Amino acid sequence: MKRLLKANKHRFTLVEMVVAMAVLIVVALILGTASAAFYNGYQRSVKVTERLKTCQTIDRVMDGLVRNLIPFEWEDELNSTRFVFEGEPDSLHFTTMQRSYGNDRGAFLFVRIRVENEELIAEYSSYPRLPWEEEGSREYAREVLATQVRSVSFLYAEEDDDEIVFENSWIEDDHESTPLAIQMTVEWLDGTTEQWLRRTAGSSSNSTFGKRETPML
Repeated sequence: MKRLLKANKHRFTLVEMVVAMAVLIVVALILGTASAAFYNGYQRSVKVTERLKTCQTIDRVMDGLVRNLIPFEWEDELNSTRFVFEGEPDSLHFTTMQRSYGNDRGAFLFVRIRVENEELIAEYSSYPRLPWEEEGSREYAREVLATQVRSVSFLYAEEDDDEIVFENSWIEDDHESTPLAIQMTVEWLDGTTEQWLRRTAGSSSNSTFGKRETPML
């Protein structure tokens, strides 16, 4: 009899086993939920970090290049002087100033920004790359500013009767110089958008090139 009682002390009843399994299931659910929440949070943080890096890259281009856009002129195939600038609704071709050192090719940089195969592309050339030239006639460096881009659009600021208006394209024959400012809107594949607005260095031409008159004394 004593041996039987000792044996029964080491056995689990059905109720105890059910309770233990229930506790284990609850613990597993808590751990699974916590792990899923942690993983989803981590994935969101990765996406936010990647988007932040992308926006910082575009910021660098807007601050370092578009902000230093200048009204640089060059002769076309008809020997007519034109600005090396082309402002389209979905692409931007311009001349900018950059730091020049002893071994550099010059202070001018010719840039084009556009979307190709869902990538926001910036193309650079130290030699005059003219908008009216045939595609591929000159070599250029290429940088991918952003991926998963659906479209890019530009607006160009002009002064009209002491008011600033924005146009979706820039026709040179209708303006005396380059835009006062440029706004770029990037639409991502997920439907979200980001906007950048920068005043250009060429905007000073509106106040220095023939715009001011000395009053007669």
